[in-house]
Amino acid sequence: MTVTVDHVGIAVENLTGGLPFWSEVLDLRVAGIETVDSEGVKVAFLPAGDARIELLEPTREDSPVARFLARRGAGIHHVTFRVPRIEPVLERLSARGAPMLDRAPRPGAEGTRIAFLHPRATGGVLVELVERPATPAKARAGLGAGDPLLVYLREPQEKMWGVLRERDASGVTIEGMDLASVDAWTKQVERGEEGIVPSVLFFPMARVERILLDRGTPGLPSLSETFRARTGRHVQDVLGV
Repeated sequence: MTVTVDHVGIAVENLTGGLPFWSEVLDLRVAGIETVDSEGVKVAFLPAGDARIELLEPTREDSPVARFLARRGAGIHHVTFRVPRIEPVLERLSARGAPMLDRAPRPGAEGTRIAFLHPRATGGVLVELVERPATPAKARAGLGAGDPLLVYLREPQEKMWGVLRERDASGVTIEGMDLASVDAWTKQVERGEEGIVPSVLFFPMARVERILLDRGTPGLPSLSETFRARTGRHVQDVLGV
């Protein structure tokens, strides 16, 4: 299990009073401010090296941060560790009997997925786990194992979708299915049913017309993004890739 420090969350009564020390005295840049309605909090992000400070202002009286301020006053609210994929970590912690506030991830700021451990598991420190959105495929060079992709074939013409397992001069191996079956499979996983089973498929390079990374646009999510939004899981986790 690989974890790195992502940020330290600090509860403040309001950002107007809380920001000046960090942004003016310590000269940390405010990278953004976002309201997370589900948590009842407004968050200011200030990068500090490889991690960052996040100032948390409650937006309603019944929010966790508001309750924290009422009990303890302003100060460190939680420490967050970043993990590549959050579900396997939660499953591992659950199997070890670690007390958790969240047994399944929930939405966080900036499109993240988060979960909190119970403070009694950590010596009184509220620990958060965060999974950040994957780096956009266009920012990476080439194709790598585990990338969701589309494969267009000739003779006969077919369109396949899946997760890359291997690619070399002889051909491409994916775990996936016909493109037309993806929506039905997504619905099946969403309902926890059985039926369509992705297969490990090899296509010789002579049949491959083109390979495209499965990536969306601001207005149209990719198939893998849609799968995650509907099921709460990464296709890689479901396929064991």
